[in-house]
Amino acid sequence: MDRLLAMEAFVRVVDAGSFAEAARRWGRSKAVVSKYVAQLEGHLGVRLLHRTTRSLNPTEAGRLHLEASRALLTELDEAEARLHTEHTVPKGILRISAPPGLLSRYHRSVLADFHARYPDVTLELDLTHRFVDLTEERIDVAIRLTKPDDSALVARWLGPIPLVLVAAPAYLAAHGTPQQPEDLVHHAALLDTNFRFHPRWPFRVADRRFTVHVRGPVRVNSPIVVRDLALDGVGIGLVPHFLVAPMLDHDTLVEVLPGTVDTDWSIYAVTSQRRHLPSRARVFIDHLRAVFQAPTPSEKSK
Repeated sequence: MDRLLAMEAFVRVVDAGSFAEAARRWGRSKAVVSKYVAQLEGHLGVRLLHRTTRSLNPTEAGRLHLEASRALLTELDEAEARLHTEHTVPKGILRISAPPGLLSRYHRSVLADFHARYPDVTLELDLTHRFVDLTEERIDVAIRLTKPDDSALVARWLGPIPLVLVAAPAYLAAHGTPQQPEDLVHHAALLDTNFRFHPRWPFRVADRRFTVHVRGPVRVNSPIVVRDLALDGVGIGLVPHFLVAPMLDHDTLVEVLPGTVDTDWSIYAVTSQRRHLPSRARVFIDHLRAVFQAPTPSEKSK
């Protein structure tokens, strides 16, 4: 038995929802695909799929093996692609979806540096907070701040995105500066509903972890709006650091309770293809990983 072929057949069947559709997409016969999956089940000694006349779903053992199979096949594909990339020059149009605030902060390191290194790649950007359909809208790489739940997508972790509490100097002058997280119950909190934990903000002080239930005048699903309201002196906001770094540098915003927020977001490169990702997309993902895992100037000075 070719274990890699059998694993690939199993993944393709789950993704396609049926043996017939997996065979059609793969360009093989339904009988061959069924044989591969049966061989894998025989080798493992467990049933991987629940089959009925109307549906096909992985068993509990199948879900566990599906995750491992996806990871292994993706890692193998990427290793082969890296070898191939060394002997080819990436070129063509690369379609990218990204949050506008992220690229406004990192446009030089993400875009200008990449273009200098790969001048034959044309970058086509869709800057939006909307979760685009990668296949329908022909997006090669989506940069996202949350890991997608869709099993048809591949999410590659790029790095952490620290969160900070910020307020305008005028707000703090009028209402006082919180000295401990519990003081926030007496302040106007600007709530980003993208955070699953809202309105309970998480903190860590020394070795104690806890949450504070905050309230405020605005709830909105946009960190940019939270930032702008904080700039206007409306209240205290919890936002990704990259969105407010220039304001903190120029003292138009002040970090509140620094070092106490007990959570980060992460940034991911999301693709819809598990196999044969274009070399231009692979080198761009590698470039993103280098950008977002590089130490910040403050870390370098330590």
